[in-house]
Amino acid sequence: MYLARKETGPRQYQYVLRESYRSGGVLYSREVAELGPDPGRCLVYPDESSFHLDEDFLCRLRERGVTASYTELEDLFFPFVDPYIKNRLQPFRQRHRYRNWQPANQSLLARIMAETQAMDRRRIHFLRLGRTSAETVDKTLAMYTVLLDKSRDEIEQMILERELTLLPREYQSYLFTIFDLQRFFRESYARSIPQALDRQRLDAVFVEEICRLAADATFWQGFPRGSRLPYPLVRYLIMYFDALPEEPVSWANFGNSARSGRFHRRSTPPSAAVSRSQAFVIFGIDAGQLATMRKQDLTRLYRQKALELHPDKGGDPELFIRLTAAYEELLPSLRS
Repeated sequence: MYLARKETGPRQYQYVLRESYRSGGVLYSREVAELGPDPGRCLVYPDESSFHLDEDFLCRLRERGVTASYTELEDLFFPFVDPYIKNRLQPFRQRHRYRNWQPANQSLLARIMAETQAMDRRRIHFLRLGRTSAETVDKTLAMYTVLLDKSRDEIEQMILERELTLLPREYQSYLFTIFDLQRFFRESYARSIPQALDRQRLDAVFVEEICRLAADATFWQGFPRGSRLPYPLVRYLIMYFDALPEEPVSWANFGNSARSGRFHRRSTPPSAAVSRSQAFVIFGIDAGQLATMRKQDLTRLYRQKALELHPDKGGDPELFIRLTAAYEELLPSLRS
């Protein structure tokens, strides 16, 4: 069971409750309930510190044959809980998740390799750790258990949710990595500075890979296909061409731009800039905790908070901007 988001216009979305099911050895998805633009309307608040799902809504789901547990449904709707109540309940949620944790056994690892797509593993790896490579992506197989027993639509919706935390400056590196474009280039800087590659060649290779993936019947098994390009690939095309620099990066000005920081990150608008002490408050950490962190630890914390504050998830745009400013304030002081 999962929530799917359908774009109906610029920054306008409708939500649908869907479930994956297996038929003839293939995983498909089907719609269970239309939720409209705000799934939060299915929630009831008996007091100022709790919530529950509407009983009539639960009855309609049972009538339609939904067998998901109440806990599973509650987890799906938790992102749409009133922010005040969400903040009060967050510390007490998921405490049980890791109590019975056990390392993945060899049969599970073999199943992951057999039943998951390399493209999906690269995406999950990058979104979890902030980077990936052909040498490391398959060394963390247990990370990909989230891909098992999910239809293609459920996987794409899950990844779309995680991609909301990407910063625009990360788009090109992300796309370059997940499509494994470095295999087409021999330049030593291809992986770390894809913006410096020949743009026409990079554009041609990227579009060719989009077309190749669109024609991969195995990858899209169980996914409803029409004559149009699948929506995940349309999203990647937009992400790619929106993220292109206005001018190609040249080696003549690369050193200056890198030293000034303009190449690696966009400057924060003056109105959104935060001090170091304010950044500590925003992230809920102190100087001692920051001293023990690496860049990937702060990135992971940023993405967790960004999921709650992102405007597309109903968060406050100003708080999201301040979170991003705090992230950019603290990140340069950390070691890789």
